[in-house]
Amino acid sequence: METQIKLENVSTVQKKFIVTIPAGKVSQTVEKKFAEAQKTAKIKGFRPGKVPLNLVKQYYKEEVNQSALNSLINETYNEALKKHELRIVGEPSFEGAKEKEHIHIAEGQELSYVATVEVVPEVDPKDYKGLSVEKVSAEVTAEDIEKVKKNLLDRKAEITPAARAAKTGDFVDFKYEGKIKTDKGMESQPNLSGERNAEIGSGQLLPEFEKNLIGLKAGENKTFKMNYDKEFTDANLAGKEAEYTVDVREVKEKVLPAFTEELVKEFGYESLADFETKSKEMLAKNKAEESDNSLRNNMIEKLIEKNAIEVPQGLVYSQMRALADDYSNELKRYGFNDQMVQSAIVSQLQDFKKRAETQVRAGILLDAIAKKEKIVAKPADIEAEMAKMAASYGVEVKMLKDRLDANPRDLSNFEYRVREELTIQMILGAAKVATAKEAKKK
Repeated sequence: METQIKLENVSTVQKKFIVTIPAGKVSQTVEKKFAEAQKTAKIKGFRPGKVPLNLVKQYYKEEVNQSALNSLINETYNEALKKHELRIVGEPSFEGAKEKEHIHIAEGQELSYVATVEVVPEVDPKDYKGLSVEKVSAEVTAEDIEKVKKNLLDRKAEITPAARAAKTGDFVDFKYEGKIKTDKGMESQPNLSGERNAEIGSGQLLPEFEKNLIGLKAGENKTFKMNYDKEFTDANLAGKEAEYTVDVREVKEKVLPAFTEELVKEFGYESLADFETKSKEMLAKNKAEESDNSLRNNMIEKLIEKNAIEVPQGLVYSQMRALADDYSNELKRYGFNDQMVQSAIVSQLQDFKKRAETQVRAGILLDAIAKKEKIVAKPADIEAEMAKMAASYGVEVKMLKDRLDANPRDLSNFEYRVREELTIQMILGAAKVATAKEAKKK
């Protein structure tokens, strides 16, 4: 009797292999393992390799049965993978064929187990041609130029005390004490009390908190209530009502210098005209990238909307770890210590999960579209992308190519990304593209 392998579909992303190994094969494997154990068995009174088989079975039964079990599961699980060509994600979980039963070898009996695996779902993508997608405008406006001017002026601004009420743009130095509404009433919270010096309108404070500072002078105080959003990053505050008392110690205003030839020269420009020209060039490049990114992101959103698919959680968690690692490295570059980094990552977990699910869905759909459209990354495509990447890193193409050739896995990932980019360009090439402003008019 041969090993029986049955595939059961739990969902589009989860499968079960139900494996039954005949008693004869189990016994044969166990006997083979006992014979192997006999060659190295050490029992007092016998030379190594000369221990009688009946004693080996008596002293080594548990070890041999476990070895035979591992061997049988590995062999039959790999056989199951070959029989059913699935794209497995992560490691399988094994359990007995009967509910709450451990996998074990029983003398003279067949062996049954269940292997549960996550898989990349088989997808037949639809409605990806002719998508109506939006992008932000890449036009450089006078307002954009003014923002660049303001950034330069801010760097030369003087911060001086203001004998008036605080307004947007001012710096307010204040003490605060917060309370949270509970069943017992408003209770003080140590983590909601302290001192701050913040610029109003900079986004450093919550808008509802910030608006209560406007209109206060140095020496004044105010008590006010506010509500935290249900989606607030701190779960202990999300959806809660709070009461704050603020004591303003000082109000300072930002005094900007005049925008002159002398000022722009301090920032490396030759003249006001040179500033205007170079600022437009910089803005044009940045806004073109922003427009391109918005177009891609909107295309992905529309693609996902039209193709609802399940995603394997193993891939989502793997992508979440990658996002968290990138975020951690970025924070460390800004001087955050390990405790601060850990706290920041915990507060962003829901955002990481949402982004990871979107990225995994997009990857699965783009891969399915590439297969359906028979899109292949040709040598010329790969070379062009290598040249582009080498230029962005400031290295020679040969150096990048040698590095990728030396690591087959990295090279395979690179080729996969090139094919994905070709797929994105194919979809965008067939899309109906409009700026966000044009889309609103329609």
